[in-house]
Amino acid sequence: MNALLRDPRAQRLIAANLASSVGSGITIIAVPWLLVNRPAGSQIYGWTTALTTLAVFLFAPYYGAWVDRHSRKTMLLIGEVFGATATLSLALLGLWGGGFGTWHLVAVYFCGMFYYTLHYPAKFAFVQQVFGREHYQSLTSAMEIQGQTAAMIAGGLASVLLDRVSLSTILLVDAATYGLSFVLLAGIPYTATHQSAERASVSPNAWRAVAEAWAWLRARPALAMFLLCSFTPFLGIMVGNYLFPIYVAQTLHASPGVYGRGEMIFALGAIGAGLTVPLLTLRHGHARTTVLLTGVFLVALALLAVWPRILPYYFALLLLGLGNAGVRVARNVIVLEAVPNAIMGRIHVFFLVFERSLRTVLILLMAALVDGHGAPFCFFLLLLVNLAAFAGLWRTRPAAEAAQTGAA
Repeated sequence: MNALLRDPRAQRLIAANLASSVGSGITIIAVPWLLVNRPAGSQIYGWTTALTTLAVFLFAPYYGAWVDRHSRKTMLLIGEVFGATATLSLALLGLWGGGFGTWHLVAVYFCGMFYYTLHYPAKFAFVQQVFGREHYQSLTSAMEIQGQTAAMIAGGLASVLLDRVSLSTILLVDAATYGLSFVLLAGIPYTATHQSAERASVSPNAWRAVAEAWAWLRARPALAMFLLCSFTPFLGIMVGNYLFPIYVAQTLHASPGVYGRGEMIFALGAIGAGLTVPLLTLRHGHARTTVLLTGVFLVALALLAVWPRILPYYFALLLLGLGNAGVRVARNVIVLEAVPNAIMGRIHVFFLVFERSLRTVLILLMAALVDGHGAPFCFFLLLLVNLAAFAGLWRTRPAAEAAQTGAA
């Protein structure tokens, strides 16, 4: 790890990721808070989240194929240019118009989410091409810690800035972080190693890839059920990202500082997962650890549903961060050991389609219910979804354990 972190390429990559993550994180925290505190803001935010999710869901598989055909560094830089240009343009519009209308906020949120879609597929393909296999684990671990650190910084800055500066100022800072990230990434030496024949062989037909992945999973129904159920904590976080600002503003009647500090506490829980999951998997295995941490996630959802107070909210977010990140780490090891490399990409596309489809349905449902029944009721519904998934994980755990030993 120390040798890797002395590598100027790794230093630039981590610094660039930190810069853009902090900037975009502040915006993604600020905009939902501003939206839900406007008339009919909860409904508007719900539809914005659902439609953004749908747009990303339709675009992402094709973009993944495009990344495989072109220079990964170029695609990374295009993402930073998009983030800087879109954010700066919206900041200037706000300054010119003397404020932000609801459509401005919707556009800012959409651009932030779309930036993530451009950034992450290109980044991981770039890492795979630039660094040797012996560095993958160390570098991805360092970037995971960096990502959670960025989330903590973003949460802290958002809690300070939301009450003190205008959104235009926040967006200008965000645009500057994209520019800094571009400069850092541009200085990393890079040579594209994928051949023309390989680029030509990449099919952009994402839906055919989904069908091929389903055929492999259908032959292993218990393993497929385990893996699909293991995505529900992440799904709960994505839907929770819609509910959290509403919960703080309308249920807790708290300040934006509570919302920002909650994001920091969630990141602390996720960092804790990075420290504890290796110990848990060493003792219990990856499948049992997945079930155990899904149970931790259930406790957090129950707290949000039945105890709407600020301190329980903070504790619930700590458990949500621990449970979600821990399940993700344990599940990824199972996938890497159980799924053949030849179909790994198609399996990921299938999981993407499954998660994005269910997420869109749940967010639309929450948007329809939250004003009439409140955010705690919506978290109770999420608790029921995750309880069903927990039962599925418990029942199919032996298949996941067998898959890791090659018996699937």
